[in-house]
Amino acid sequence: MTGLRFFVGSAGGNKDMTAVLEPARAMFLGLIVERIMALEVYRKLVRHGKNPQDEVAKIADIAHKISGVGATLGFFRTGQLAAALDHTITENLEKCADPEYFRLIVDPMLEALLVEMESLLDT
Repeated sequence: MTGLRFFVGSAGGNKDMTAVLEPARAMFLGLIVERIMALEVYRKLVRHGKNPQDEVAKIADIAHKISGVGATLGFFRTGQLAAALDHTITENLEKCADPEYFRLIVDPMLEALLVEMESLLDT
């Protein structure tokens, strides 16, 4: 966070950016396990469920949330991977729900995001 070290608050005073963002970062990290588990469940449902398009849409929704907040809070790689996954799915939801396309294209992207998210648990 060297580039965002100081933040000018609404009162006009300088506040350490880390201190300002720390509660949000802690909340983001606190949700990582829950999001990993949800993504794993949706992944299995895409492969074996009756309505894979709905499950792929749920994966995109989680990825969208992660991409929107991750980079802002300093988790740049996580945000980038999530944004790429979200974009891939939302660009062609029907195609991404096809089991073979999911296996070849979406699943590797999802796996990369999951590995990155798991690495955040060590921070």
